[in-house]
Amino acid sequence: MAATTIPARRRFLPVVLDSAPRRRVGLREMILLSGLWFGISYLWNPLALFILPGIVKDLTHPVTLHLGILTPTLNKNTYLAVLEGLGTIFAVVWQPAIGAISDRSMFAIGRRRPYIAVGALGVVICLSLMAIVPSFWMLFVVYSALQLFSNTAQGPYQGMLPDQVPEDQRGQASGYYGALQMVGLVSAAVVIGILVPSNLRWISIMSIALVIAVTGAMAVFGVRDVRTTRRSTESLGRSIALSFVLDVKRYPDFAWLMVSRLLFLIALVGIQRFALNFLQDAFRLSDDAAKRDTGYLIIIIVTVAAVVSLSAGYLSERYGRKRFVAAACLIGALGAGLMIFATSIPLVLIFGVILGFGFGIFLSVDWAFATDLIPKAEAGRYMGVSNIATASSGILAGFLLGPIIDIVNKGTTGAAGYRVMFGISAVFFLIAFFTLRPVREIKVD
Repeated sequence: MAATTIPARRRFLPVVLDSAPRRRVGLREMILLSGLWFGISYLWNPLALFILPGIVKDLTHPVTLHLGILTPTLNKNTYLAVLEGLGTIFAVVWQPAIGAISDRSMFAIGRRRPYIAVGALGVVICLSLMAIVPSFWMLFVVYSALQLFSNTAQGPYQGMLPDQVPEDQRGQASGYYGALQMVGLVSAAVVIGILVPSNLRWISIMSIALVIAVTGAMAVFGVRDVRTTRRSTESLGRSIALSFVLDVKRYPDFAWLMVSRLLFLIALVGIQRFALNFLQDAFRLSDDAAKRDTGYLIIIIVTVAAVVSLSAGYLSERYGRKRFVAAACLIGALGAGLMIFATSIPLVLIFGVILGFGFGIFLSVDWAFATDLIPKAEAGRYMGVSNIATASSGILAGFLLGPIIDIVNKGTTGAAGYRVMFGISAVFFLIAFFTLRPVREIKVD
């Protein structure tokens, strides 16, 4: 049965009542509903892979600390860890809160749409400023604001899928979500990693701003939003406070899945974050050559992952989510372990294919698994809570792995620190596998 839309005059910004039954979602709506994930992927992945490492390298220099008998030299990897780690705290703190606020919002144009619009506009402004920052600390301020605005959009946006997609289509929707993220990453790798040279970085940044503007407009104007008709009896302050609280006794499966996600992403984000520096330092590549080869590596990983993502989303509906997420953990551990022994660019690319398999399965199925395990009336809040695991992984990966790489390399360029990083990442993938054991495959209403 089709959900009843609010009057024809609302066609410009279509909404459905929260009391209306969820109707089946067609292909066009599925793509529009998932479109902003393309933009989010095109935003954060090239920033981490290609743009921020170059800006940080240009704005910083090595610093030697004198800590008694220890004199570690901290270089670009540590600066990058500080920038992304501290800036990402905004994602941890803000996204669950704004997701919970959107759950209870009663705007006539929908409960998610206003936040997506404000967030997308703020992202475009911050990117414009990032192109001209004169110092590392100014970069830190702009990056933190970028995180704030991005998560203002992303927290409520994550609630749109469980708002509107019926349970029997969530595996399919999760496949589109994963695939569009992959397409965004491949597009960024081609445009920013390969085509645009390092000395024209501002073009790369403006291309990101354009993509966010377009995909943000798609989400605001092209997707139906849910209009809340029942006023919450809970105070706003309590709702925000609860956005950071997970009822472990009531939802233990979701809690364990988030622990596994955190560990998996620490490994994956660590490899991603330092990939360009690894290629440049281990193989003595120029800035443009390192950026180009990183682009090729990402294209290979993501092409494999995109194909796997679509098929894994469908297959998990039939064979169960848990076994697919477990397989992703083991495949990730294999790929990271082999990277330790990558002594040439071709070997890096070959082992990247293995990482791509694990990445694609995880990105598609883990997200669908999470939507099965959360209460649907509080989807924005719980998907925001899930982002604590996602965002915290970036903080922990950076602060753990960045200094280790620089300390092992003794503040210079070399391969040893990065090989230690790959070994640590393999261990995190394996721990993620074991923490899945308590998770049951159930569906929470």
